[in-house]
Amino acid sequence: MTAMRGEDTGVTPRQIEVLTLLMQRECWLVSEIATQLGVSSAATTKAITRLEKRGLVTRSTDLMDRRCVQVRVTRAAQEIVRQRARSV
Repeated sequence: MTAMRGEDTGVTPRQIEVLTLLMQRECWLVSEIATQLGVSSAATTKAITRLEKRGLVTRSTDLMDRRCVQVRVTRAAQEIVRQRARSV
């Protein structure tokens, strides 16, 4: 059961999926994440907020277009994804 939730991290399989996607590039826009996951921008924003509260992603406003929010994975998230990959 523990391995299904990202080892002892409490990270859900869906969150692992999101983090794995985010690790493919340095920086993403919320709309790009939503498109890749096939969900709405609102659902993506909620997921990103949960991940941000846990310190797994950071968000910043694009300096050129303040409507755009950039999302980046933290080192902690990278380690969780690596651990999960090793346990599978």
